[in-house]
Amino acid sequence: MTIRRSAGLCLSVSVACVAWLVAGLGLTLVALAAAVACPAGVHALGRRRSGRLPEGKPRQLVRADLVTAPVAVLSWALAAAADLGARAARVIHSGESLHPLRGARTVALAGGHLVAPWGTVVDVLVAGALISSLFVARALRRRLPLEAGGPHEALERARGIVEGYGADSLSPFILRPDKSFEFAGGSVLAYRVIGETAVVSGDPVGPDSAAGIVLAQFVGRARRAGVQVVLYGASERHLPAYRAVGLRALRVGEEAVVDPSGFTLEGRPARKLRQSVRRVQRRGWQITIHEGRQIDCRLEGEIEAVEAAWRAEHPHMLGFAMSMGEFEMCVRPGDVYVLGRSPEGRLQAVMRFLAHRGKLSLDTMRRVGETPNGLNEALVCAVLEFARESGVPEVSLNYAGLAHLVRRAPAGGRLSRALTDALMKPFRARFQMDRLVRFNEKFSPDWRPRYLVYESRAALPRTVLRVLQAEGYVPRRRAERRARGLESWRAPASSTQIQGGTSR
Repeated sequence: MTIRRSAGLCLSVSVACVAWLVAGLGLTLVALAAAVACPAGVHALGRRRSGRLPEGKPRQLVRADLVTAPVAVLSWALAAAADLGARAARVIHSGESLHPLRGARTVALAGGHLVAPWGTVVDVLVAGALISSLFVARALRRRLPLEAGGPHEALERARGIVEGYGADSLSPFILRPDKSFEFAGGSVLAYRVIGETAVVSGDPVGPDSAAGIVLAQFVGRARRAGVQVVLYGASERHLPAYRAVGLRALRVGEEAVVDPSGFTLEGRPARKLRQSVRRVQRRGWQITIHEGRQIDCRLEGEIEAVEAAWRAEHPHMLGFAMSMGEFEMCVRPGDVYVLGRSPEGRLQAVMRFLAHRGKLSLDTMRRVGETPNGLNEALVCAVLEFARESGVPEVSLNYAGLAHLVRRAPAGGRLSRALTDALMKPFRARFQMDRLVRFNEKFSPDWRPRYLVYESRAALPRTVLRVLQAEGYVPRRRAERRARGLESWRAPASSTQIQGGTSR
């Protein structure tokens, strides 16, 4: 959408410039008016059909719109006046040639040193008029800010849908206050706008048959507003619905999911896990498990103290689609906390697993102070044993980006494998992918693919950048400043009335 808009503006300028060179100012005005008016009219018609005219723009944009149109009109008026002045000068010059003995004043005014600059003056004024007209066209074609709904009511409604249909391991992570929501057909999707891209957090949550409904509604609104859509962390389940609305899918990683009923510390495959658990026990560490309903005020204070200490050491929070990030949820009855205490009884390690539809998803892993090697493995083993005894069908561990490339040798010939390894090398070092994959493989998980769902190949580089910005790996200050022109990209009131049917 953005590329087509830029191409349209460039075409308008090209047409006007060619007209100026070929036929002068008159045809230039006609060509430029047609080039600007046609796309602007189509865009205005699209706004009218969508039924969402902007009720209010940011103050800076309103001021810009008020200034650009008068400046453009004045620029073209000056250019037209200069063009007429040049014609008058040419007439005077012709009069001098025809009547060399009449009117010394005429001869002086028509001298070559006064006539020659007129062409340059006209060209400069026309160039300024073209530039000012571009700003007018840009103001006419600016993306619409979408109406803001009530964030608290939307969050509560989304929470109800997640409790009823949030079977996917990423479903509980959409309930973050920094995300906006789209509702349709009894389903919800969560997103955040960065720059001109709406980054959707995982799959829509709701009845399977309604996932395509809410996505189609959202994609339609986004395209009318000139915003691209990308889904990060999507599962295989809804890929046909994504392709039905014209989106593409690219596998970008795998998620480690463990079946607790098949987990054991016996046998050779679990030898390293047994060693980690016994090492922690020998050093006098105590591991306990608490459901949210068992946590009292004193214990909650200890957990918050660990969280505060960890954040003091890690001020930059990562995560968007698969993490609650800096937005902590209250202690819910079904969530599971795995606590690790030192021999002195001091709480130094906390893992939290979010409960959703009888399943568990790992959210946070916090350690402070000096802790023994293997403590994280011992904590995960404890929660897997708890889940087996409690009848929990699955426990989701870390999502590993590009894990399918780390776990398996790249396909293709020697040159292709060498190129893939060279491209993967900086990612391995930056995101510690090998270490994360090795940690997950200790628990013999099932590896489930996760996808990046995007609009077009041309938009893929920018889409990847926006996802990295949403996840916190790339700064997004400039993109957020541009996104302020959209205000908060909230779902309109009409979509919230449709009834029917989290740092890892």
